[in-house]
Amino acid sequence: MRSRNVLAVLLCTLPLSAQQGDKKEHGNMDPVVPEKDIPPSPVLSPAEALKSFQIAPGFVIEPVATEPLVDKPVCLDFDSAGRIWVCEMRGYMPDIDGKGESVPQGRISVLEDSDGDGKADKNTIFLDKLMLPRAICVYGDGVLFLDENQMCWQRRDGLKPVGEPVVIDAKFASGGNVEHKPNGLMPNLDNYLYLAKSDKRIRRVGDEWKVEPTAFRGQWGIARDNWGRLYHNNNSAFLFGESLAPNLLQDNPAVKMKYNDSNGLGSNRVWPIRVTPGVNRGYIGKENGYNEQTLDPRTHKLINCTAAAGFAVYRGTNFPKEWYGTAFVTESCVALLKAIKITEKDGKPTGTNPGGEKEFLASTDERFRPVNAYSAPDGSLYVVDMYHGIIQHKTFQTSYLREQHLSRGLDKPALGNGRIYRIRSTSGKLEPKTDIAALQGLDLVKMLMHANAWHRETAQRVLVERKDPATIPFLAKLAANGDAVARVHAIWTLEGMGALKAEHVVAAIKDKDPKLQSSALWASTRLDASELSKLEPVLVSLKPAATEDAPYLARVLGSVGTPKALAALDALLKDEAKAKFIREAAISGLHGHEAEFAKLTGIKDKAFSEWLEQGEKGAAKTPDGPGLKGAELASWTRGKALYGGEAACFACHGPDGGGLPALGPPLAGSEWVTGKPEVMAKILLHGMTGPITVAGETYTPTAEMPALGGNPVFTDEKLADVMTYVRNEWGNKAPAVTPDTVKKQREATKDRAGRPWSAAELK
Repeated sequence: MRSRNVLAVLLCTLPLSAQQGDKKEHGNMDPVVPEKDIPPSPVLSPAEALKSFQIAPGFVIEPVATEPLVDKPVCLDFDSAGRIWVCEMRGYMPDIDGKGESVPQGRISVLEDSDGDGKADKNTIFLDKLMLPRAICVYGDGVLFLDENQMCWQRRDGLKPVGEPVVIDAKFASGGNVEHKPNGLMPNLDNYLYLAKSDKRIRRVGDEWKVEPTAFRGQWGIARDNWGRLYHNNNSAFLFGESLAPNLLQDNPAVKMKYNDSNGLGSNRVWPIRVTPGVNRGYIGKENGYNEQTLDPRTHKLINCTAAAGFAVYRGTNFPKEWYGTAFVTESCVALLKAIKITEKDGKPTGTNPGGEKEFLASTDERFRPVNAYSAPDGSLYVVDMYHGIIQHKTFQTSYLREQHLSRGLDKPALGNGRIYRIRSTSGKLEPKTDIAALQGLDLVKMLMHANAWHRETAQRVLVERKDPATIPFLAKLAANGDAVARVHAIWTLEGMGALKAEHVVAAIKDKDPKLQSSALWASTRLDASELSKLEPVLVSLKPAATEDAPYLARVLGSVGTPKALAALDALLKDEAKAKFIREAAISGLHGHEAEFAKLTGIKDKAFSEWLEQGEKGAAKTPDGPGLKGAELASWTRGKALYGGEAACFACHGPDGGGLPALGPPLAGSEWVTGKPEVMAKILLHGMTGPITVAGETYTPTAEMPALGGNPVFTDEKLADVMTYVRNEWGNKAPAVTPDTVKKQREATKDRAGRPWSAAELK
């Protein structure tokens, strides 16, 4: 699966054809693991599968649901009664060639534990004949879900659908392929749903769905902490964490700022307990003439993750306290669950691997395919196991991996298996079953104080849905007093109900707890202008409780925009000049006040001055359209479709061309893009290996870009179209490229045979 993470420095995906995961330059795909060292991979019963696990001391793993109650599960959500709503991607890779994948046979099912023994004993199929369902969020009156292409809303009465699904956005997940599509729909503290593999966030407003831009995050799986900060990953990097609340720096559409708030957490080293020849680039080794190793030549096990997938930041009550806030990340290719302990200093997260050279959970069963993890209502950790022999999609399947699958019969059975497991501490208690929606008034508000995050977050969701005015006084009281986490929930519940007032955040803004203060400042950005103005006396005299709070205060002062607030902002920027992202936060809040601030500030900083000027001029975005006409405009339009569709360039470079951590450098403002088209054509044709310097900053993608010159689907015209598009998007301005330019470079460099370029060779 290594090919997925780099689809690379300029383009990212190979089109559908037989063994299209093959690289022309990878002529030697001989197995590197002796056949005698590879054990068989039979289908294990759930009881047999339990014997295959090794788990950290003090923990046990046990089934919550197994076949036939569940089939190829990929994700789930809990309703307010704790029932499990699961997406079953039954159509995924029915055979080695993926034949029949286009037949809608996915399901959304509801699993119930009627006798309270911790195991599901009832299955209700809520929706059937879906096309590869991949994300779900359950509301009291319905279900929002994503299938292969669409975002849909299905009303419900209990466990029965009411009417037909309503398509909210028919193209929400279109383009790319099954491994590179939006997923998640995770409710966050700020009452938005966030996704992986997407630059959109979603909020329900009455019967409407509000879709807004946000930062592009991850590949498969998204999680949050108690303060609403987000975590994501990609297949070759276990975990990234953000230090700021989402969208804090994105509220000034007039200014295009470049920043990166993704911090790599922990090591990507893996420690499987079974030999792992069944990974996509398992043949890469020095014995086959390559300069790197996919597998450890001594143990025949994968060295670094290649299929990191869904995960959870554990915030339950069953595990010992030292595990609270630990991320548990699935690795679906080599049958393990990685623990990454998250700590922070001055608001910046870091990660360590507490298991050392031993994983939190690992299996000798090659068919164990953990793809997601969740903090559960009972305080334990749930792990979703797709339990399907083939986990690599046909789009990236290599000839080598095909033989690995067939040799051990991993291509069968096509249907019928799937498991959901519970991991619990042997020393911890499990929470009793609670139906949050059955609570009313003060009893429901008290749930915001619960130690288990699922109870708090579910109570917030129920309160926001109900919007019961009788709960407002209770919420206001909680917002002013008590535990910081509970107070934050109370504030954001009021915001979600449309009832938040300046008076509700004053006490928290003055508090010395930096997390509480920053969240209250964040929430105050949602106040309307009249309410926000009431905070001026508090804000202009406020000193941040910690450096990490400074960007939040800067953001709010900019929005208040009065002379006193702007003067206080200027002083804050000077006093807290070393606070990360503080100037970006100020610009984010100054929308509409840039000219006034420019007149009074004495800050001499080129980038900051340019941002102020850009905002003052109201240059919201690059003007619509590339400024091309006729055939050149047609080429640009085709290139845009390729970028977000068949070529899936966004997978590494982001929809905004800003680049993604560890995957691909930015295309916006890149001299490699706007420079000589012959150089760019060479890169597309033969690939590129890092490091690469773009606009003065050096990037080192985790793998090289695959050559596209040997792929017949990407014709000279298609490559020229993509080049024309990226050379005239996101502020880039460069001449269009003709197919003839690509053709000449293809002929001139044909002897290179797909050997990737280094930056030095192209200078």
